[in-house]
Amino acid sequence: MTGKRRLARLQEDIQRELASIVEFESRDPVVRNAFPTVMDVNLSIDGRHAKVYVGAGTEIDSDAFLKALKRDQGFYRSELASRLATRHTPELQFIIDVTVERSLRLERLLRDDDEPQAE
Repeated sequence: MTGKRRLARLQEDIQRELASIVEFESRDPVVRNAFPTVMDVNLSIDGRHAKVYVGAGTEIDSDAFLKALKRDQGFYRSELASRLATRHTPELQFIIDVTVERSLRLERLLRDDDEPQAE
């Protein structure tokens, strides 16, 4: 049980630190203009690989945003290494999180469905 608890705590630490790094310290204009938010981090059991789910503003080119994140992943990893007290800093894999977009689209569809139909 302590291993699972330690892994969960490490995931939270990685998410918090990466959120700060990506949101406030990124120098890449593509990333900065996207207003990124680190939504979730899934860490492998051995702690060497992390899937980082990043959300962004609605008016962005998601392909360019993902390429910018991958291009700058060395910077993010080195900054993360300087902030965490771990033996190994995980390899980062960035994934665009579209759950916010989906929920907004679904809300819009439901709202439009609730409006009375003109006859």
